[in-house]
Amino acid sequence: MFTIQGEPGKVEEARRHILHEFEDLEFYEDGHIYLLHGQSLNSVSGIGHRFIREPFDEQKQAERYAMRHGQTADYWIQQWKQNSFRATTLGTKTHEFGESLGYLKAGHPELIRDSIKPQYMSAYNYLAPIHPKEEAIVQFMQDMPASMHLVLNETKVYSGKNPQKERNLQEQICGTFDMLYYYDGEGDESKAGFVILDYKTNNNLYSEYNQRFCKTLLPPFDNMIEEDLSLYTIQLSLYALMLEDIGIPVIDRRIVWLKHDGQYQVIPVCDVSGTLRSCL
Repeated sequence: MFTIQGEPGKVEEARRHILHEFEDLEFYEDGHIYLLHGQSLNSVSGIGHRFIREPFDEQKQAERYAMRHGQTADYWIQQWKQNSFRATTLGTKTHEFGESLGYLKAGHPELIRDSIKPQYMSAYNYLAPIHPKEEAIVQFMQDMPASMHLVLNETKVYSGKNPQKERNLQEQICGTFDMLYYYDGEGDESKAGFVILDYKTNNNLYSEYNQRFCKTLLPPFDNMIEEDLSLYTIQLSLYALMLEDIGIPVIDRRIVWLKHDGQYQVIPVCDVSGTLRSCL
């Protein structure tokens, strides 16, 4: 475990507690598999899709697209898969840059990811952004107020640890959150607490079509539009829920939307953990 010079005692205490509580969760990059005591768990990232009314039918949509735009359905499926692979690869690389820069800013260059080390100039303690989305992360980090203290980046968590057994989800779920910070309240302890943040690299988080026609998720989330922002709202509440189960009070959940022009937008999302506890 690492420490950060000058950090509040609560931060180090929370870091140690989280790492200890979830140390038995294993993750295997090949296949994106989580194992807890030999048992495979479902990931947070797929839970929100359970509430989509009409899952994307790739073959059907490709046939329709081919009729309108030419080529074959197989051609468009290949194009979509290649675009998805490119976006996923960029997303992974961007997240690794964000994790590495966060630790570098905290005084721990030894925690820079291997994939990002070629971008590090040790002589100047400088991590070079080589894509606009990485530039957006640099700007986000520069704008981070001194009242926000890094707890952990890229940390595995799972559900089912609430001492009040009736509050645990019926299904055990796991995942990896991007960032957890502690807001010190700027002198007002009543405002202090932990903030969970997640980088998103999507071209768009909103669906104008679904907003226009009020296409919502399935109950109990039928008050939310079917769009990526809603799925991420569920995702962040699940992460927060797992932390709250071990006594880490999360006061805010925020998406950090990284854009193609090197800018970013921080989007606070609502807490739906109560609804999740009742339906999962």
